[in-house]
Amino acid sequence: MAANKQQWQQVLPGALAHAEEVHVWCASLDLSAHQRENLLHTLSADEVARAGRFFFRKDQDRFIAARGILRNILGHYLGEAPRSIRFAYSPHGKPVLEANSGGDSLCFNLSHSDRFALYAVALNRNMGVDIEHIRYDVAVEQITRRFFSPGEASLLGGIPEKERYEVFFQYWTRKESVLKAKGEGLSFPMEQCDVSCIHGELSAVTLPGKNGEASCWYVQDLFPGKGYAAAIAVEGGDCKLSCFLYNLPKFP
Repeated sequence: MAANKQQWQQVLPGALAHAEEVHVWCASLDLSAHQRENLLHTLSADEVARAGRFFFRKDQDRFIAARGILRNILGHYLGEAPRSIRFAYSPHGKPVLEANSGGDSLCFNLSHSDRFALYAVALNRNMGVDIEHIRYDVAVEQITRRFFSPGEASLLGGIPEKERYEVFFQYWTRKESVLKAKGEGLSFPMEQCDVSCIHGELSAVTLPGKNGEASCWYVQDLFPGKGYAAAIAVEGGDCKLSCFLYNLPKFP
């Protein structure tokens, strides 16, 4: 994986040919009414119902965009119509393709925050991706005490206040990406997921497991745009990351 900021390509990638390939997509969720209407018609009944439960129209629209774009991206790799794709969900709510949905080996993960979404796609590899809009109204010290390791808290406390929020959200997205890849979400103690060792290149994060069995995940920061923090975590260290922008004529 490349260090520093990624190059987000404006090309349509081919099929995933090798297990080490991981494709990450960045998409804007602020679409035209016409684009959003096209995506709405690809959603399942339960997705439409979920969209309707959002109080604010902006949140409804962005949920429709996020799920519709996910279906378009998966449809590209599966060679299927987006509307025909069916999802199942883990006990912790992680979406996966149904066993009979035509993509037994295709794995994916998604995250969205404010105006942007990230999608990661690979073959036979667990992974997690997280994006957060950097805000300056969060209780950093309180959250750090509860969810960060002593080492992380110490490092964060030594950073000038002006920069602390950006670093806090970078740490948070690293943690979220690892726990999403592991498939346990916030049920795993976040303070046991120390991500302070990530420096540019793909870096290992070890999590304690049951019966003393540890699991190892590989994490890298992503840079989708100014004002956002993001990270990806993958299973196995042999990984070739390619990043793409979802603004192609092929898609709505």
